[in-house]
Amino acid sequence: AWDRETIDVEPRSVYLMAGPSRNEWEHSIPPVAQHRYSVTFRTMRVS
Repeated sequence: AWDRETIDVEPRSVYLMAGPSRNEWEHSIPPVAQHRYSVTFRTMRVS
C-alpha cells in the first residue's frame, strides 16, 4: 500500500519539486473545467 498526500495550491501559485518528491513519488493534477497552463524549467547538465 502507499500513502496519498493532497496539497491545495492557490491559482497563480509556483512550487518546486525536488528530491524524493521529484524522483521517487508519483504526482498528478486533477482535471479542471478552465484553461490551465503549466511551465517547466529544467537545468541541463553539459557533459
